[in-house]
Amino acid sequence: MSQSSKYSIPAERGSGRRRSPVSSLALLVAGQGFSGFGDQFFVVALPGIVLPRHGSAALGTVLTVYGVFRLLGLLLGGPVADRWTPRPVMLAADVVRAPAAGLLCALAWNGEDRLWALGAATAVLGLAGGAFLPANFAVIPDVVEESRVQTANSRNYATAQAVALTGPVVAGVFVARLGPGPALAVDAASFVVSVATLWFVRPRPDLARREQGRSGAGMWAVVRGFPLFRVILTVAAVGNLGFAGILEVGLPALLHENAPATFSTAYGIVLGAFGLGALAGSVAAGVLRAPRNPVRAAVLLMLPQAALLGAVGLVGGQVWPAALFLGAGAANAAGNVLLITVVHTTLPAAVRGRVSGALLVASFGIFPVGALLAGLMASAAGPRTVFLLGAVLVAAAGVAGLVSGPVRAFAKGGESHDVRDERPGH
Repeated sequence: MSQSSKYSIPAERGSGRRRSPVSSLALLVAGQGFSGFGDQFFVVALPGIVLPRHGSAALGTVLTVYGVFRLLGLLLGGPVADRWTPRPVMLAADVVRAPAAGLLCALAWNGEDRLWALGAATAVLGLAGGAFLPANFAVIPDVVEESRVQTANSRNYATAQAVALTGPVVAGVFVARLGPGPALAVDAASFVVSVATLWFVRPRPDLARREQGRSGAGMWAVVRGFPLFRVILTVAAVGNLGFAGILEVGLPALLHENAPATFSTAYGIVLGAFGLGALAGSVAAGVLRAPRNPVRAAVLLMLPQAALLGAVGLVGGQVWPAALFLGAGAANAAGNVLLITVVHTTLPAAVRGRVSGALLVASFGIFPVGALLAGLMASAAGPRTVFLLGAVLVAAAGVAGLVSGPVRAFAKGGESHDVRDERPGH
């Protein structure tokens, strides 16, 4: 039954809680930053365990197991976060991930070569990690008031980008010197730190009682009930389809074609430039004044991003690709911060986890498809075609978002946000 509905966040009221939202935000960002840093040690160490004993085919199998179970965790994590609130789900997931990473550490340290044991440990890590992500995506509004959500998202996203920029380098040196076993011990310890910080995180004092998501509506049924987020989900899926092909296949293939002898160095430089741009873009999104229509601003940023990515396919060398990816990273990160903030400030808390899960599935699920299609395209027409067609997809997603009715109608700071055309589950 169709029914119009409006949602607004209640006004802030005082509270006798001793812990302030600022201290909880600091704990959250610091704990998840360290946990993300530990994840980089896992990424670098896992091939060092599997490849010497089992070969590349086995590594592909283990990573596939991890990816499949992470996707399953994503599908489960959103509804669970809506029912039990994000913080307890994050705590439970990390309580599971800490011993699973510890088991991998023990296997590596003892020279265990049974593939099923490695696969089982990574499956648990993937499932718990997938369940963790929607809750982590949705937790910020529970910690800070609405007026500070964009700044908090900027801070959280910038920390993640800084970790992604520096973590692999530190982890690579660590694994090279001490081996994968100690590196996985760092990963396990990072989950313990995350649990400790999450334990002391408190919801903001004025947080209204969450209406529990007990309607039985699934993730996709909830998304169908929110026209604006149907558009955002479609834009994200199409844009990621083009971006995945460029990043996963087009970029390494093009750099190898330009200068095979210096390919590895060039690839690292360009990825580092993208990460540096993303760090700058996420910081800028928190410092600059919030636009009246942040959804329109976010999809508008896809157009310069598409132009910069497409231009990479037209230039040679290493300097120009790095400079263009620097700008693309800034536009990408700024748009992501704006869209995350819209999810946080517009959706009722009772469905935020499920919509977050759907957006994450659109991102993680579309990347393998984009990489596969780009690989076929690069083989048939060369890597420059991947850049040009990928940029067209990113631009098309942005234009489609700009002209859509829900995006044009949305205005931050208006009297209300009519984001639903029906109640999920009705």
